Amino acid sequence: MKARIVIPTATGQRISYEIAAHHGRTGGQLRIVLATNEEPFERWLFYLFRDIGAHVVTDAPEEFRRKLGLSEAEPGIVNERDVDETVQPRHSATV
Repeated sequence: MKARIVIPTATGQRISYEIAAHHGRTGGQLRIVLATNEEPFERWLFYLFRDIGAHVVTDAPEEFRRKLGLSEAEPGIVNERDVDETVQPRHSATV
């Protein structure tokens, strides 16, 4: 599964971070990949980012929702085949 969170800035730019699935003893866990480390990406963090206008672009929306325990109708998760480069930047920007 490939996934990125795309976050709008106050200046109208978009920054994005990879979200990676890690498989360990407790099963699959989503982690947000930052410049210097990785941190857990949990449902509360998804809601927080979504509330400020962010969205997740992924090649597996159903799997992403399942990993976070979200309903099928939960907004803020977009299939990558439905967007173009203006909505899905490939590299993190420095703000």
